[in-house]
Amino acid sequence: MDLARMIGIAALAALAGCDDGRDYPALMPTDRLLAQPALPGHAADAARVPTAATEALEARSRALSGRGSGAGVADAAALDRRAQALRARAKALSQRRLDACPEDQPDCTPAATE
Repeated sequence: MDLARMIGIAALAALAGCDDGRDYPALMPTDRLLAQPALPGHAADAARVPTAATEALEARSRALSGRGSGAGVADAAALDRRAQALRARAKALSQRRLDACPEDQPDCTPAATE
């Protein structure tokens, strides 16, 4: 058997999870492949009363959509002040030279300019 073929078989065995020394991986039994899908336990309830499942999903949707509505903002002015402070900080950082040392680090060695 040549080396390329041996590597190919080893790769297929590794991908198939075959580690028992057989030439081919074990195939899934056809009775499991052709079996009817297993339905969850609540499927029978949903089949009997379809509107109950729909109503539960709609209620969950309403509950989740109310979380990000902004209705819970306690102090909009404080949020605006915080946003302005962050913008000012971002502007100050964007104007700072990257090759200079920060003022709060006196032992910093400036980068050499080329």
